[in-house]
Amino acid sequence: MRRNYIIIVLMLVIMSCTKDNFIDTGISKGRFNGNVLEYMEAHPYDWDSTRLLIKHAGEDMVRLFEGNDPQHKEITFFGLTNHSIRRYLLHNGLSRVTDLDPEWCHSVLMQHVVDGKLYRKDIPTGEEGDFGTLGSGGMMVKSLAGKECWVYVKIEPVDGRYVEFAPRHIFINFMSTENIAIMSGDIEPNNALIHALDYNFTIGDSMIGGSSDDENEDWW
Repeated sequence: MRRNYIIIVLMLVIMSCTKDNFIDTGISKGRFNGNVLEYMEAHPYDWDSTRLLIKHAGEDMVRLFEGNDPQHKEITFFGLTNHSIRRYLLHNGLSRVTDLDPEWCHSVLMQHVVDGKLYRKDIPTGEEGDFGTLGSGGMMVKSLAGKECWVYVKIEPVDGRYVEFAPRHIFINFMSTENIAIMSGDIEPNNALIHALDYNFTIGDSMIGGSSDDENEDWW
């Protein structure tokens, strides 16, 4: 009887640990049931200002990111996060996203969107050139702004060997900046794929001529 009691107690302990110690670390495999704006609203730490930027850029941009643009049903967004936007605002003495010119915001966002879903597995490997400039391999993609960008994957060796499960890091070059690392890739809302840019990226750097301030300053 005592033995059965001990077994029952152990089972209750295990069940309670399984339930109470569960930590929700986010979306498994990057899948999100909702559109891009809904995903951003659910993850405000990285995307709240980006969501405001999209809305400030106009109704056609909102339709695009909601998946309601009939010409662009699915997109890939090389996403600039809150950190990229806030740095630009501080550099330029601005305090809110709404202080930015809506047409300029529209142009920036168009530079970061390509048609269709471009998964990490579909991006060829490549090697950067001297000083992080355009190199070999990878592939060219055209943004909705009509501007070509170079994307590539760099495989990180495991114990000095390139194995099947080795990390595959995505990089993009907007042809006006150095190569930008993707902080988190293959985030997949219903209508899009998001590759979140490194926090060090500053909004406007993807435009011809870069941003209006010293884009090499890394103080954020």
